[in-house]
Amino acid sequence: MKKYFFILFALVLAVTSCNDDKFLVEKSYKNDSETFYQTERAMEIGLASCYSEVQYVIYGCMRTTHSWMLMGCNLDTFTETSATGNINWASMGPSSGYARHWPDYMYKLANRANTVVDMIDNHPEIVYSTDTRKNELRAEAIFFRAWAYRVLAGMYGGVVYSEHMTSEPRYDYEMISREEAWKKIKDDFAWAEQNLPTKPRLLGTVTKAAAGHYLAEMCLAVGDFTGAEQAATRVINGTDGDYHLMVTRFGNRKDQAQDRYGNSLAAPQGAYWDLFRSSAKLDGSKAKDGNSNASDNKEAIWVCQSEFSSTDLWTLGGSGDSWWRTHCAPVEACWMPYVPLGGKNGTRVDTKGTKDESDDETFYVFTADATCFPAGRDVPNAGTPNAKITEAKGRKLAWNLNTATDSLACYSKGFNSANVGMGILTTEYVTRYAGDPLGSVWDDPNDFRGSEVMIQRNYFTPSGKRWFDVKKQAYERAALHVNDVDANGKKSNPYEITAADTMNITPRFWKFSDDMHPDFINLGYTIYDCDWYMIRIAETYLLRAEAYLAQGNKQKAADDINVIRARAGAKPCSAADVNIDYILDERIRELFGEEERFITLSRLSCNPNANKYISDCHPVQDATTANTMYDRVHKYGFGYEGAPGSRESYTDIYGKTRHYSNFKPHNYVFPIPTQIIQSNKDHKIEQNAGY
Repeated sequence: MKKYFFILFALVLAVTSCNDDKFLVEKSYKNDSETFYQTERAMEIGLASCYSEVQYVIYGCMRTTHSWMLMGCNLDTFTETSATGNINWASMGPSSGYARHWPDYMYKLANRANTVVDMIDNHPEIVYSTDTRKNELRAEAIFFRAWAYRVLAGMYGGVVYSEHMTSEPRYDYEMISREEAWKKIKDDFAWAEQNLPTKPRLLGTVTKAAAGHYLAEMCLAVGDFTGAEQAATRVINGTDGDYHLMVTRFGNRKDQAQDRYGNSLAAPQGAYWDLFRSSAKLDGSKAKDGNSNASDNKEAIWVCQSEFSSTDLWTLGGSGDSWWRTHCAPVEACWMPYVPLGGKNGTRVDTKGTKDESDDETFYVFTADATCFPAGRDVPNAGTPNAKITEAKGRKLAWNLNTATDSLACYSKGFNSANVGMGILTTEYVTRYAGDPLGSVWDDPNDFRGSEVMIQRNYFTPSGKRWFDVKKQAYERAALHVNDVDANGKKSNPYEITAADTMNITPRFWKFSDDMHPDFINLGYTIYDCDWYMIRIAETYLLRAEAYLAQGNKQKAADDINVIRARAGAKPCSAADVNIDYILDERIRELFGEEERFITLSRLSCNPNANKYISDCHPVQDATTANTMYDRVHKYGFGYEGAPGSRESYTDIYGKTRHYSNFKPHNYVFPIPTQIIQSNKDHKIEQNAGY
């Protein structure tokens, strides 16, 4: 063996000795876009980086305010819990990290998409697996370029636009107006719609219908109302793929007849509930995926994917290139009410009682043990209240720490959810019941979307009373005991209601949470793994309704709106009801928290193409006086009554002093970030008005 090895070595040495000059020549092997993008598979990998970027901006920063900016945080539907939070309109400026977040990632996304486009165009020699695959992949890249610039134009107005990849620094970019950008974006979505497949290439990839949906939106933006109607119609009538509104039960819990409180989940309303169910199944086991990705869910046109790895306890999507990792999608933790965190056992002892819980003087306050199912609900594995307190006997807690049974708050502020610091409060306009004298977005008490099934406003105490009723009685009780003293004569009032008892009692939104968490026991994580809807066909109906309104056909607009309202069990609207504010309200009712609200309201602000059909509701459109977004936020935005600061005050119908949001008209777009203006040193970029 050694002999043969020696002979082989000698032969190699002889060969290399004859080519000393070539052997010693230093050769450089490039690894850049031109050398990498040589195959169909390489193009798919390039597109994967685009999907990853979208996953990051949607999921990666939900733990803070960044992601929620797109969905309209601090506008007319929901806000941060802090009056001086991250999106404080009074102090929002071009140096804010929140101002630069979306441009940082959207320009990166546009360049990644442009790289794929250019490489496909620059390499005609590549052989693709099918005759249409080249254009299909190119259309995906075009779609992402358009989506990135759509976000930038919608949030910042002017755009530094490019149709080609950038590989070297430039300092002389010119910014085009948002209307110029909208026209380019419209053309891109039109090309993408023509060339994308009707079925996704992979789970989560975009299709003709996704491009057609955004094309309808961009047609509205540029004033092409007939084009908007036609694009939306191609999505709705099946031309662009098999998508329709879900009106039959489907998915992991389609056989569940009632929700956890005994409310009916019968179709068609129950199908809306199904849309937001996670991978938890009715028997407590776990399905492969949540209902947003279910094969029988025909309402989901585009769903942002984020896969949780049960082996290493990290997400496989959503973390992007950030310096930290997301343990799990923190959607549920952001939206949860905090009340159960107020205390461990939720009991107090009055001044004449003892600490022996058998004493009749022990009573409940507003903490974890004061949150029960309604009387008569026998829920498997539910916790048991303190039975030594008379009113608690026979009741079931709405949570149980030691099983997979749902916690009311799901530990709220980020229990094992990537250090979630973001807490969301809904505006009163959304949380009030239909018919509230102060006003409510809900115009029908029978609307399933605003019912207790989807928005749980009532938390039940062991006595069976609603939390809000007991709260009033508790304050009255505390007032009667304000002068109590203990045996030593020291002032002591166990009936006093503290901030921990009442803080952040907000509704639970069942479209952002589930009541089963099968990973809780096995992994120690309360995971809500229903991936994020980027587009549901319900929104396409509302885009077409807006297109009909813009053309003066209010009856057809009402017809489209009523398709959605019928599913929700709400009374139909009439042609006379329809105006832009009605459509914006219906978008809240159907798409609350989901839709990219900032883009919707900004598109309808200071846009001369929209004046024709919005002027009856919003006649003034400028950056200094008023516009659609300002009008809506001024009227419905959160006033932070506990910390009004310099906010403008008003008196409500009950004579109570209230406060408006500090949103100003120029806030309909964010400021152009400082680093964009300063780095473009060879050409001046103007700052948005008001900043």
